[in-house]
Amino acid sequence: MTTSKNKLTIAIITFVVVAGGVLFFLNRGPSEQKESLTIEQDLTPIELSQEEKQALQAEGLAMPSGEDAAAKNLQSVRSSDELDAIEADLNETDLSGLDVE
Repeated sequence: MTTSKNKLTIAIITFVVVAGGVLFFLNRGPSEQKESLTIEQDLTPIELSQEEKQALQAEGLAMPSGEDAAAKNLQSVRSSDELDAIEADLNETDLSGLDVE
């Protein structure tokens, strides 16, 4: 009878440990999940006050222009999915200096 009690105790302890492990991994919060940004999200720039603009200028920083020519050039490609068109787009794309900043 002692042997069956030991087996039952071991079985219960094993069940509790396994159930606890399963619950732990199932209830890991959303902090473990990655978030990706989409183009549809509101990405409008904020307007700086005159005081903030003066502080930037005092530090020798310039406000970026509204249009980034390099980004605009990278977005304009041919609509064709033919290999010749893709190759032409690749050859015309200037990637030098993109990592300067």
